[in-house]
Amino acid sequence: MLKNFLPFEKLVYRSTLTKEELTAHLENEIEAQKAFGFGARRHTYSKPYIGKVRDNRFEIQRAISYRNSFSPIIKGDIKNDINGCKINVRMNLEAFVQAFMIVWLGGVSLACIAALYKIIFDNDLESDAGFFIFIPFLMLVVGIVMVSLGFKVESKKSIQDLEEILKAKIVQS
Repeated sequence: MLKNFLPFEKLVYRSTLTKEELTAHLENEIEAQKAFGFGARRHTYSKPYIGKVRDNRFEIQRAISYRNSFSPIIKGDIKNDINGCKINVRMNLEAFVQAFMIVWLGGVSLACIAALYKIIFDNDLESDAGFFIFIPFLMLVVGIVMVSLGFKVESKKSIQDLEEILKAKIVQS
């Protein structure tokens, strides 16, 4: 159950295509990432995914027209197997976003612990702080929901897309 809220996915796909056929097909389905752009200079892509394929590995991300910092980075490893190939896929948040959210949620968690201490040991609900003592708890819940929803909505779309792009079926999740 906890896996449903964590911002990562680990999947194994199986395809009837050979490693070489799959790599060639994947290269046709993704586009190289363009330089960074803002506003009117925002880039549009002709293919649904951006990234790169190198050797038997790929790193891609959905080409979206909006900003979602929690969109998954998809890394895959293609290996020959009996009757085709096996693709190990891992979806994670971008490293900077992971680090930022760990620090931010860690700080908010410390504030929650401090607020709990104040509530339990100082019986401080009647003080001037009143409602404001619950703000860290609200920030923690909003932060967790924001990361989970932002990631899971995009990862579900990517899981379905990958079946089509890789010409494969999920054999393990």
